[in-house]
Amino acid sequence: MRVFDYLDRYLVDDEYKITLTNNYLNIINYLEIMDFSNKEITIKHAHGLTIIKGNNLVVSKMMNDELLIKGEIKSILIK
Repeated sequence: MRVFDYLDRYLVDDEYKITLTNNYLNIINYLEIMDFSNKEITIKHAHGLTIIKGNNLVVSKMMNDELLIKGEIKSILIK
């Protein structure tokens, strides 16, 4: 694969991704926040829903296609 192909895939990446590190949850390429409380957040993505449960959940960064959620994350359910 050529370098241009790698660069194009990186720039036009629309894959739904979740990264969990030290009580921070980074979500990329989501569509909509469906429900939000300090105990549960429901996120809509192209293939369904993701439900995050925990305590003291806060959306600390929100952009068009990226979220950063912090708090005590207890479970992540992807439907």
